[in-house]
Amino acid sequence: MSESANFADLTTRIISGAVLAAVALVVFYYGGDGVWILLGVAGSLMSWEYRRMMLPEVSLKDPGLWLMVAGCFAAVITTNLFNLWWAFIPLIAAAVGIWGIRHKRPIWISLGFLYIAFPMAALVFLRAEMGLGTVLWLIAVVIASDVGGYFVGRKIGGPKLWPALSPNKTWSGTVGGWLLALIVGFIYALVSPEEISIGILGLSVGMAIAAQAGDLLESWIKRHQGVKDASGLIPGHGGLMDRFDGMVAATTVFMILQVF
Repeated sequence: MSESANFADLTTRIISGAVLAAVALVVFYYGGDGVWILLGVAGSLMSWEYRRMMLPEVSLKDPGLWLMVAGCFAAVITTNLFNLWWAFIPLIAAAVGIWGIRHKRPIWISLGFLYIAFPMAALVFLRAEMGLGTVLWLIAVVIASDVGGYFVGRKIGGPKLWPALSPNKTWSGTVGGWLLALIVGFIYALVSPEEISIGILGLSVGMAIAAQAGDLLESWIKRHQGVKDASGLIPGHGGLMDRFDGMVAATTVFMILQVF
């Protein structure tokens, strides 16, 4: 690829990423119904992408797809109204799994749906119960992990992290993502109006590692299914799952830590 093409691709990636970040920032800042609507739409689109990867023949007429979409919205609405995300999502996942038997991939479909719907509902819960600062910190850590990994990896290069899954990721980029996430945690501790322990630094790095693991997990799924991107919804990024794989994983791990 030529240098001009690389520059154009990077520019497109930055612009589309900035637009997505701005939309999320505005919605989470104001809170209210906009949060569950945004996350319901995002979860629905990622469910379509996931089902499309697992079942390439899936169409908009597929009842199983609409069951997944309804399940995502039901999960975030229930969380918004009653904070019952912990009890409700397994029931929806089971329903999707039962439907998935018709396609002979019940485990892939039910686990995939649960993996998407859980963090969408969890983000609704976190915004309502733990406040804007926690959500923005989590988003910033995931972005830092991605940005640090991308630019440090391109600048330094070196040994590959896991070439069989993601040939472009390097150890230098991975560590760069950890360091930038550490800086985000330090800044958050300084500017937060609440007293935050030094543990936020380790937690920030932990969430960066979770985000990177989510990226690798999606890479493995795509390789398993023989696809390059989850979809082409986002210019320069592929699909929503390609863009938010790290956020999905980090939110899931963070929520599990809060429960246990």
